Amino acid sequence: MSSPINVGVIGCGYWGPNLVRNFKALTSCRLKAICDVNESRLRHLGTLYSDIDAHTDAATLIKDPEVHALAIATPVAYHYKLAKASLLAGKHTLVEKPLAASSAECEELIEIADEKGVVLMSGHTFLYSSSVRKICDIINAGDIGDIRYINSRRLNLGLFQKDINVVWDLAPHDISIILHILGELPLTVNCQGNAHVTSGVEDVTNLSLSFRNKKFATIQSSWLEPR
Repeated sequence: MSSPINVGVIGCGYWGPNLVRNFKALTSCRLKAICDVNESRLRHLGTLYSDIDAHTDAATLIKDPEVHALAIATPVAYHYKLAKASLLAGKHTLVEKPLAASSAECEELIEIADEKGVVLMSGHTFLYSSSVRKICDIINAGDIGDIRYINSRRLNLGLFQKDINVVWDLAPHDISIILHILGELPLTVNCQGNAHVTSGVEDVTNLSLSFRNKKFATIQSSWLEPR
C-alpha cells in the first residue's frame, strides 16, 4: 500500500480553513504545512491542529521536497504566480476557483502541468456534491428528456471583492456545473453587468451561453442580493 502524500495549504483566510479541515480528515493524505501572511490566522489554526508546520512565506512550502501537493486558496491575484511556482517545483496543484485571472494564464499553467507530469485542478467543489451527481443521474437515465435550457442564479449580499468581479467570483460554480451536465463547451458567450459599489468591479451580472442544437444557459450573479 502506498504511503499518503504530504499536502500543504497556501492561504488560510476565507476558504483555506475548510481545506485544512478536510485534508486533516482524509486518510489518503497527510497535511504537513500551512501558509498565510496573517500570523494570527496561523496561530488560530495551530490551536486546532498542533501537528502541522506553519509558515508566512509560500516559498518555504514550494521548495520543501517533503510536500508533494499544494492547495492554493489565496486571493485570485496570487493564483497564477503561486500555481506556476508550485507546478515548476513538480508538485500536484489544486487552485481554488477561478484557476487564474485570464485564459492565457490558465493555458500556460496547463502546459506546465503537462510538461511536469503533475495534476493541476481547480476547486469546482459542486461537481462532487450529491445533488449535482443526482441531477446527472436523472439526465443520463433520460427521465426528463432532452435539455432545452438551464437557468442558474447565484445571489449573495457580499462578499465584495476588489481584484475580481462577481462573474469571476461566483459564476465559475455554475459554469462548471453546466459544462459538466451538458458535456460540451459553449459556442458563444455574452455577459452584461454593472458596478455599483466599487468602480470598475461589476457586482451584478447576467451571463448567457449558447450551445449546439439550440441549447442555452443563463447565469445571474450578484453581490447585492438582500437576505
